Amino acid sequence: MKNQEDFIICRCENIHMSEMEEILQQGADNARELKLKSRAGMGFCASRTCGPFIESLTQDRDETPSYINLKSQPPIRTISMADFIKEDFHD
Repeated sequence: MKNQEDFIICRCENIHMSEMEEILQQGADNARELKLKSRAGMGFCASRTCGPFIESLTQDRDETPSYINLKSQPPIRTISMADFIKEDFHD
């Protein structure tokens, strides 16, 4: 049960601090593991809002981290809807 001091870490996935603390107590020691076990940072914003806070929980800001950080990646190439449809409805 969530208490008044608990707060939401990831708004996209509705993950609370109490859930993150529980995962940390179970042995998670880097941001990648926290994200995989909680789904925090895997929502619509792709960790833009909660990512820095999640990384600060585990202090994994090394210059050469031993993990692969889960970051958002843009599409290879953008495409317009007109190009995407490419269908003539005027037969």
